Amino acid sequence: MHRMNEENCLYGLAYNCPTLQRKDDCPLMHVEHLTFKEKVNWIDGLIKDIKQKIIEKYENCSKNRV
Repeated sequence: MHRMNEENCLYGLAYNCPTLQRKDDCPLMHVEHLTFKEKVNWIDGLIKDIKQKIIEKYENCSKNRV
């Protein structure tokens, strides 16, 4: 996935889970209570490796939910 698409995907995932219910082990669960602006700031502060791990976790989660 292209870097810009990854970041856009992360912002969307932070806004809301595509399944409308985050699992307890979702890496975004602990920021669920933040405003969207706070979530954006949190994502912007992450290093690339952490962003990639969140994307990978999402991809695995979405495969297992279908």
